[in-house]
Amino acid sequence: MFFGNHGIMSTGVKEGSLSLSADGVIQRFGYGLEFILGYSSEEVIGRNFSVFSPAGREAEHARLLEDAKAGAITGYKTRLIRNDSEIIDIFMSVYPLRDPGGAVYSYILTITADKNVEIPAILSEEFQRMFKFMNEGAVVTDRLGGIIDANQAFLDVYGYDKDEVIGKNPRILKSVHSTKDLYARMWRDILDPNKGFWRGEIINKAKDGAEVPALLTINAVKDSEGEIRNFLGITLNMSREKELDRLNKMYIDYIVHDMRGPLTTIVTNSELLEMQITDPSLEKARKKLGVILSCALKLSSMTSDILDYSRAQSGSLILRKERINIGRTLKDAAMPFENSEKKLFVNGFLYGGNYPLRGDKADDGMEMVADPDKLQRIIFNLLSNAFKNAADTVKVNYELGKTGMTFTVSDDGKGLSEKDAAHIFEIFYQTDDGVRSGGAGLGLNIVKSFVEAHGGKIWVDPGSGNGATFGFSIPV
Repeated sequence: MFFGNHGIMSTGVKEGSLSLSADGVIQRFGYGLEFILGYSSEEVIGRNFSVFSPAGREAEHARLLEDAKAGAITGYKTRLIRNDSEIIDIFMSVYPLRDPGGAVYSYILTITADKNVEIPAILSEEFQRMFKFMNEGAVVTDRLGGIIDANQAFLDVYGYDKDEVIGKNPRILKSVHSTKDLYARMWRDILDPNKGFWRGEIINKAKDGAEVPALLTINAVKDSEGEIRNFLGITLNMSREKELDRLNKMYIDYIVHDMRGPLTTIVTNSELLEMQITDPSLEKARKKLGVILSCALKLSSMTSDILDYSRAQSGSLILRKERINIGRTLKDAAMPFENSEKKLFVNGFLYGGNYPLRGDKADDGMEMVADPDKLQRIIFNLLSNAFKNAADTVKVNYELGKTGMTFTVSDDGKGLSEKDAAHIFEIFYQTDDGVRSGGAGLGLNIVKSFVEAHGGKIWVDPGSGNGATFGFSIPV
């Protein structure tokens, strides 16, 4: 009987593959071959392929590898010996892997029950040509994660020799930053029949222990029947980009810090001069001084926005959480708008300096744990946006439930178009009205960053023609 009472016929496993070095040493032993040949990978890794050659077949198999240097050999019928000494008939295909200079550095052997076996996509000439010369690091594994091949770019980035990675699992690159949750999400996408790939940033570990930030893409490589045969990982070394980001952040921090000193001096002295000018004949000068003060305050606000954005994007945003009263935080955020001609309603009550009115106290009894400065900034930015766009009225509504706080800010302006609503939280994005009113286009992006840093969500209801509503929720 073909394969006797073992291997393929008894287990249903119809094929397996292994990798050999240029001199025939086993580097990778596929899981399927453990059934077909009866060995575990630990028993054969590092041994010569001749361990599978029945007496008298050693020279035949050595010649087969030598002939494969001229080109792939497929469907070669031969016999191998199992671990239990049973000799079995199989079909073997041998695919040479070559370096950019054309020298063979490894062989991939597939052992099957059928002569006509589909050539794996990763062994096509087109794929191999692309694989060798691509600038990004690339690695190919079998379906169980054993590395079949790695290109030179991959070896250069992670500091390994080819013999050190073939047969190993890509887990050799795992760093302390790679969590179980990350891998669960990664493989859920890769194994999803409707997706079949994962792409994201990850921090890997090189041979010398150095951390390597990388943009990683993993694709499932399928055969003509849709079955996964291999996985292809492509890694773009982001070390240079991350270093540039670090330098940019440091540069921005220095600039903002240096700007704040002169701006504080301008604001302070402008306010003092404005208070000292009481002569009615100097009213024109007083108004010009007011313009200077207004511009200085706007510039100060913009530098704060730039610094907050830089920290949020670099991941250095720190939350200093404590128990806070929501009403008091709102009061502090709304203070700059108290003299506005537009009305502000909070939970249905007209806002005033002693909000809430009608005998209630500023302490609304609602408390939560959050970063007080960040939450105040979130509310202030949303109020600032609403007052810019409102015709007459801004409405704030918030409530604290079992799962968290929900907060909305609405205006009675003309609202947003669907296009503007889709991009409103993006960095530097401004509506036509926003461009005319000035600003850096950072305010709402910062709101989004702060909300998400708290584990919350943010949204917008464009309300075209009826005023827009911005909302966010933060879990307790």
